[in-house]
Amino acid sequence: MWKSKKDKPKWIVVGEVVASWGNRGEVKIIAHTEFPERFQQMEAVRLFPRDSDEPVGSFPLESCRGHKDGLLLKLKDVDSIDQAEKLRGMLIKVSVDELMPLPPGRYYIFQIIGLECRTESGTPLGVVTDVLQTGANDVYVVKPYKGVTRQKEILIPVIPQVVKDIRPEEGVLVIEPMDGMLE
Repeated sequence: MWKSKKDKPKWIVVGEVVASWGNRGEVKIIAHTEFPERFQQMEAVRLFPRDSDEPVGSFPLESCRGHKDGLLLKLKDVDSIDQAEKLRGMLIKVSVDELMPLPPGRYYIFQIIGLECRTESGTPLGVVTDVLQTGANDVYVVKPYKGVTRQKEILIPVIPQVVKDIRPEEGVLVIEPMDGMLE
């Protein structure tokens, strides 16, 4: 559960500029979203330095097209290789309010991190501190509460047999531990 408004992220990364492209100022981006089609609908993109939540600017989007494993964007007033090259490494972010809606039962990672993990019987285990994306299924990393006998992180496989309920609005993740999981 978010303890205050400042705990909730303001910006979410949806893409990264990885290269300049051609001689007209296009940039190649890699989408960090399950909805790369969102770039076709955007009027502008906000660019951020890698370690900052302050945008360097909002650039009107002139065109967007797919290319191999990424997308090529033409940003207004970026008309040369040199101008495009200065944008390499920048992140494209959207506000939390601009996120694409997910189907029921799906959550953004920022909605999972910070949830209190407890068993179905109500035993508190700790707080979700990370989400590992393994390919087969995600794994939630739970840091035990201080004073709990268990000191090691708990790795929770995100499978129906283990994860029973996720309630971000209440700040709760309910699990049914598999044999040996809490040892």
